[in-house]
Amino acid sequence: MNRSPLFRFAVVAAAVLALAMPAFAKDDALSLVPSNAVTVGMVKLREMRSSPLSSMLFQQTDKMSTDGEAEKFLSDAGLSPLKDVDVLVVATAPRTNLGSEADVLVIAEGRFNVERLSAALAARGATKKGAYFVIDKEDHHDVGAVAFPSASLAIAGTERAVAAALEARANGGTSFRSANGLGMDLARVDRDATAWAIVDVTRAARLAKGGTITTGKGQAGDALAAALRNVSTVAVWAKDTGSALELGAIGLSGDTETLSLIEDTVRGALSAMRLAVKDKSPELVSVLRQFDITRKTDSITIEGSIPASSLRDLMAKKRASN
Repeated sequence: MNRSPLFRFAVVAAAVLALAMPAFAKDDALSLVPSNAVTVGMVKLREMRSSPLSSMLFQQTDKMSTDGEAEKFLSDAGLSPLKDVDVLVVATAPRTNLGSEADVLVIAEGRFNVERLSAALAARGATKKGAYFVIDKEDHHDVGAVAFPSASLAIAGTERAVAAALEARANGGTSFRSANGLGMDLARVDRDATAWAIVDVTRAARLAKGGTITTGKGQAGDALAAALRNVSTVAVWAKDTGSALELGAIGLSGDTETLSLIEDTVRGALSAMRLAVKDKSPELVSVLRQFDITRKTDSITIEGSIPASSLRDLMAKKRASN
């Protein structure tokens, strides 16, 4: 049977995509997050670089002094984090279900000169162990590791976390997105967020020193800490639209009283902030008034937006006061 050129092209294109998809999936940072992660955060540096609003942050970061040895390492490795890293993901996962020890994993998508990075690490005492470099601490506790499985992916963290991520990559990724846990709640976060973080409050509290989460001093802080003990998950996000910074947060709980207490505490905090800025930054009062608080049967959400002009004024006032 004769096939048209368009049909044959479609078949070839489909075949190429089918072969390429596994490779693309392997370099997707979220696909390497442990399924049992208790905290996960992402920053899309690529989007921040292209935004006039976020560029203000990069300008300030460039002016900051850096550690001499760290600067020398970056120079030797041919790496500029602000230019070469597109996406950064940080995850924390407990070593055991009920334990208080955790592994930390940092995954970066971008452009990496593997040869120069490897040479720079080796020159500083890192040793190659299979597919990754081991960075041994003097006390031999929580040995760190770094791996560059491709020129577009870098993985760092505790050795067991890096080894597990490499194994997951070889097997097509973890089940984080589909597993019962934080992955199931990702849909509640704005998918277009420039940066976001999500925390399993109950399990993360076991990893915190003393088994508690600090929320600040004072009556409001104590009230919020008490309410958070009954919150299952908390997520926060920020989206840089270029003209404004949109902010959001959500807390999940099956306890109605807990959600009511959080709502009262947040409304009180917003009122206190309006009072605090009314003299020095009166334009922020109307901005804070526009933050919305929505309570549902299983969650409470706080959303608002800060115009770019207000952020610029704040940064200008901060520089003037320094």
